[in-house]
Amino acid sequence: MAALARQEHAAFDGQTMDAEGRLTESGISEAEDVRSAPGEPPAWQRVLRYWHAVDPPHERLPHLVRFGAQHAADRTLLTEALNQASAAGLQGLNPSDQRALEVALQRVAVIDTPWSAAFISWVAREAGLGADEFVFSEAHVDYAGAAWQAGVDEAAGRATPQALRACDLTRTPPRPGDLVCQARGARGAALDSYERIGEALAGRPTGGAPLPMHCDVVVNVDDTGFDAVGGNVLQSVTLRRLAFAPGTRLLDASYLPEGCTTGGVACVDRHMSRQPWSLLLQWR
Repeated sequence: MAALARQEHAAFDGQTMDAEGRLTESGISEAEDVRSAPGEPPAWQRVLRYWHAVDPPHERLPHLVRFGAQHAADRTLLTEALNQASAAGLQGLNPSDQRALEVALQRVAVIDTPWSAAFISWVAREAGLGADEFVFSEAHVDYAGAAWQAGVDEAAGRATPQALRACDLTRTPPRPGDLVCQARGARGAALDSYERIGEALAGRPTGGAPLPMHCDVVVNVDDTGFDAVGGNVLQSVTLRRLAFAPGTRLLDASYLPEGCTTGGVACVDRHMSRQPWSLLLQWR
């Protein structure tokens, strides 16, 4: 998984955040029609490919097309309507025009539909995991919940086919290929510890109530910290550096919302990386 995540990071031109959560290298954004190399698909098509890991038979995802109304439109329905209009002989619409409109809908859906979990699902599927080993989903919480249950089963001596177990990131050193995760949004702010997010995961079935999360793939670990790659981070595939607490192999507390007081003498401002990182999904 680490090698695949690095590959995609390079394909998006290496967007990078330093250990203080500042953008130091700007890459290609999700909707651009830029190719990283001759013969490679442009960025927006790479994102569409990530979605195929979640919805391989139907290719209905991504689906959101926002246009200012209270509810977003559905890309699949819009494409069907476009095809019907073309079949009926819509005046002035030739095959090239129709293809341009279809591509425009796809690119809008790429922008409007959050794809960070689709990226992780694609990496997991490409790494060879099967549906019994990983929950391929458009929501991080689904595969995080499966990893939580795998840890419970493992502790109880029960067999589980899941490839990952849930661990406390503040107490467990990450390894390449592991996933580091956080809860997001208003609800996520309250799930700022392993125990709290664990309670939410334990009581939620796969496909249950929404719980916004984000996970990155650990791609490198050294004595001072680790690098992690995630999708849909600042509209790209982005590598971020996360530092260890001095003399340890554990995440520095300054990244956590309650880890230290920003502006204090001993506190480093982590800017965009200051998040409730609490969950490590570790390879079993």
